[in-house]
Amino acid sequence: MTSGIGPVEESGPEARDAGEVLASRPPARPRVRAAVTVTGLAAVLTATLFTAPLGDARQATFTPWPLSVTQLTYAGLREPPDPRTRTFAFRLRAFLDAGPPTTLTRLAQPYDGLTMNISPATPLTLNAGKPRTLTLLVAVRHCTGLPQGVELPFLNVTLRNMRGTQNPSYILGAVYAQDLSASLRTLCM
Repeated sequence: MTSGIGPVEESGPEARDAGEVLASRPPARPRVRAAVTVTGLAAVLTATLFTAPLGDARQATFTPWPLSVTQLTYAGLREPPDPRTRTFAFRLRAFLDAGPPTTLTRLAQPYDGLTMNISPATPLTLNAGKPRTLTLLVAVRHCTGLPQGVELPFLNVTLRNMRGTQNPSYILGAVYAQDLSASLRTLCM
């Protein structure tokens, strides 16, 4: 009687060694082996050729996300702060590096005490290689809650193209921060 786990194996004088079983097998014919190898390589090559995208066709259909090809930079003050009207204006430069037209649908600032009018008005279409200058007229409604020393001011933007819509925040740099802070100090002191 046997106990344990596993298949029942022959034992005794009629049991054969595993090496004998493998040795008793006739060797594969070189011609058959070569035919199988060539057929396998041909199948792999055919599958690779039919599933690999063509370089030009893939680039022609690729549309980048709008944020990856759109630049928005600060281009300076256009009108200094006017205490009488409580307004100031600055310029931005919008540029599309490549790809299909991208629409700038929204440009907003995060402060409740400020309103902003944009010229030209949004939605605004950007075309590759053709920079656009935007003028933003900012009016101070009230000074409550407005920071006097803004270090990293940003603008909320909505960009849309054939690939999709994105809502990034653009930090426009140190010069924009200095001009915005100076304008708010002038109008809110």
